[in-house]
Amino acid sequence: MRIGFLTPWRTDDPGAWSGIIRPMLDALGDVSDVVPVSTHDVPAALLDRAAARLSRRRYLWDFGLATARIRGRVSAQRLRAAGVDVVFAVAASVDVARLGGAVPVVQYVDASFDDMKDRYSVFTGLSRVSAMQVRRIGKLAARRTAGYVAASQRVADELAAGGVDLTRVIVAPPGAAIAPRPATRAAAAPARPLRVLVVASDWERKGGDRALAAVAHARAAGTEIALTVIGSTPALPGDVRALGRLGASELSAEYARADVLLELARANAAGVALTDAAAHGLPAIATSVGGVPSIVAEGRSGWLVPDGDAASAAAGELLVALGRGEWGGISRASAAAWYAEALDWASWAERVAALCGQVRDGVAR
Repeated sequence: MRIGFLTPWRTDDPGAWSGIIRPMLDALGDVSDVVPVSTHDVPAALLDRAAARLSRRRYLWDFGLATARIRGRVSAQRLRAAGVDVVFAVAASVDVARLGGAVPVVQYVDASFDDMKDRYSVFTGLSRVSAMQVRRIGKLAARRTAGYVAASQRVADELAAGGVDLTRVIVAPPGAAIAPRPATRAAAAPARPLRVLVVASDWERKGGDRALAAVAHARAAGTEIALTVIGSTPALPGDVRALGRLGASELSAEYARADVLLELARANAAGVALTDAAAHGLPAIATSVGGVPSIVAEGRSGWLVPDGDAASAAAGELLVALGRGEWGGISRASAAAWYAEALDWASWAERVAALCGQVRDGVAR
């Protein structure tokens, strides 16, 4: 079976799509014949560019219907030249919406547009016309799709609610974008002060303010905490070890030295930092939003707290308990075991390849 890996991201960029495009390709290539097909070099349609300039509110030209027509035509040409049996489309609804030909499509989906609208910065403040076109592209892509790989149970439930036959859907959370480096040594058993790590590429959405409030809550209760924050952040208190953005090796070392990852996000499609943490055997405290419950296993790889006004206080109480040594059986070993069981790329690739084969055989019949 020859799989065309279709995506608008560069397939040679290790940082593409939060760093998971390359691991996806490599893992799938270990179990099948995979041909990367990227449309990153296809410019948006002039009509959509003009609409973006004229619109008073944000207009996403990369999600315009005119652009979808161009990308669909180019995708079809490149897939035909590659001679593929099935298409695996990753973040590629625009490419699939107007994709001609008869080759079946399996889409990887990590969130619905309604889950991301006004929660993710790129989908905030859209014009009514742009939002309408994004939804239309989603519907057109769904018509062209024969199977789905859902990044979380939440996505699978949304697909089912939209009328998709669940026999055409598998739930397969993504693996880590950053695997532990061979020379990286995990932290010793938790000790004082409790080493708390926050990774916030998008400070508001990732709940950076909530994390600071949770740490303040725990400190007020007498818990000693050494807080490290990674990512683009506003001005932080002097007692925070703020490292800015880090490369993969440096970030891996921080996952290894911390005792717990704190991610109180307001929206989270799949949670790459949470998956990276589990790969490093780092337990996590996270809000139960989006796809997070499929990544963080309550009682095994971490703790889930409710979203909303109570998130910081609930996380703060957990930090107090951890500071007292009350881990409830959760450890680096249990988090790493959960990753190996449910999140590693090898099992992900086997399941995706099996679905692609199922879809191909169904079309053949």
